[in-house]
Amino acid sequence: MNENGYPFELIGIDTTKRDSYQKDTLIYRFVSTKSGHQYVVHIERYIHNLHCVKFYDDTTDDGTGKFSKLSNTYEPRMIFRTIVEIALDVLRNNRKASFMYIGAADRKDRMAQPTRRYRVYKLYLADFDLHEWFEPADFEEYSM
Repeated sequence: MNENGYPFELIGIDTTKRDSYQKDTLIYRFVSTKSGHQYVVHIERYIHNLHCVKFYDDTTDDGTGKFSKLSNTYEPRMIFRTIVEIALDVLRNNRKASFMYIGAADRKDRMAQPTRRYRVYKLYLADFDLHEWFEPADFEEYSM
């Protein structure tokens, strides 16, 4: 297993726009060597160099709520590391890129509180040394 996550590939660009702010979506794929699960990562690109990172376990995708399902593979660190590497790949091609992520709510989350997923994502991202790419002042947190 690689310290920098699993090998990944860009598999396509979806030009479908959900609103006038979205430009397109980069679609990446990687496979866990631990669980054998295939993950799909969407990097939605918006105007002003804003990028929203979303991902799901394609193995459990039945078409409904794919970004909210839990895979129960117990390997979040490698999954997050791979997603960070994908974001850094995007950043290499666009040094002005800004990223955001959304932690989908589940039935155990309370309204008006950061979701459990959001808190886990934040915790894991804090472990990665991203100072080569970002200054500490570059990070802003917005919870909704």
